[in-house]
Amino acid sequence: MKNKADNEVFAGQLVAQGMLIQILMGQIVATAQDRGAGIRGALIQGNAAIMSNPNMTEAEKLGATRTLEDAIDTLERIASGFRGN
Repeated sequence: MKNKADNEVFAGQLVAQGMLIQILMGQIVATAQDRGAGIRGALIQGNAAIMSNPNMTEAEKLGATRTLEDAIDTLERIASGFRGN
């Protein structure tokens, strides 16, 4: 039972970290002159590096790339709002 509770705490922490990342992404888009384009490029490069990492399992890669893709989507949605699209 302890293991299940630990997993649930861990899952909750991951959800909160995702929210924090989205908040920070919003701040980057709102304040950066390039509206987050530099950060977006870095996230895309990071995603490519993860996919080609032979030391990660496919499950690790899936989790990491989903997180980075969510961050990229967040940047694009927020930047779109600033552009009025």
